[in-house]
Amino acid sequence: MAIERITSNVTRPAVLAALAEYDELGQKSFLAKYGYGRATRYQLWHEGKPYDSKAIIGAAFGYLPGNPPALRFNEFSGGLVYVVPVLEALGFSFEPPVTLAKRNPSWSREELILALDLYHRHGGRDPGDTHPDVIALSALLREMAGGAGLITFRNANGVAMKLMNFRSLDPVFTAGGGKGLNSASKLDRMVWDEFADDRQALAIAAEAIRQGITADLDEDVLDEIESYEAKEGRVSYRLHRHLERDRKIVALRKMSALKKHGKLECEACDFDFLATYGPRGAGYIEAHHTNPVHAMSQGETTKVSDLALLCANCHRMVHAAKPWLTLAQLRVLVSERS
Repeated sequence: MAIERITSNVTRPAVLAALAEYDELGQKSFLAKYGYGRATRYQLWHEGKPYDSKAIIGAAFGYLPGNPPALRFNEFSGGLVYVVPVLEALGFSFEPPVTLAKRNPSWSREELILALDLYHRHGGRDPGDTHPDVIALSALLREMAGGAGLITFRNANGVAMKLMNFRSLDPVFTAGGGKGLNSASKLDRMVWDEFADDRQALAIAAEAIRQGITADLDEDVLDEIESYEAKEGRVSYRLHRHLERDRKIVALRKMSALKKHGKLECEACDFDFLATYGPRGAGYIEAHHTNPVHAMSQGETTKVSDLALLCANCHRMVHAAKPWLTLAQLRVLVSERS
């Protein structure tokens, strides 16, 4: 097939239709539909966003009457032979706008911890850039960076690619011959190695970062754990439950327990979610506010040490009937029947 035939049979409206379908389906689904891989060198830029150029031109060619649904140009040597000249002739560009030309900053340790946590929560599978978890992490990373000026900064595609960088470091995946993306950085490897054998610490570190707490369990964090106080409002059961769900104070309490004991287990019955459920239970345990509600006054504060870590069953039993059990009473109840 000659280059002239491609040029004459791909129109600007067809390319715009392909771009619209790409936006609607998302990168992963679009590439799967038309049988292409991601662009490695030549990305088409349109309205401030990058697109996989070979897939776009193949889809555009397939839209036209008499042409196949998708066209793979395997007989051509590369993008400069046909993709770039054809699309440039139709008025498209392969350079990002000047406002986007600045390179995105390297991923920070905190960002990588959040990405690695998501990678493990999906069991090493590729969720793609349209998955709600990937989109949510992209939004969080952009929020953490103050919105960031670059449209491409930590976008969903970038987050999905970072997960695949981690896949290249995962022995569970590579043992079967998989490679993942081969652009993992030195810091990617350091973060992977740091948490390779401690999913519990990873889950808690990620939770802490989401609450604006540094991921390092250093003396500054320990001081914050001891000094952090949550302000009270009205004295009520509703307030009590609110305190048990204060995500920052709960994250600090978990960090404290992990630092002191190396694990999270129920303070009444010793149940360990990670030991019982594996990675699914990493970082999970409930927090119980130990201060009696009737003894609390307006404006009183709650310290991290006022929270006890309980399994769901023990926590439920504390609140099953009035008067609520103290932690000591709960322990006695459990020990009498064990």
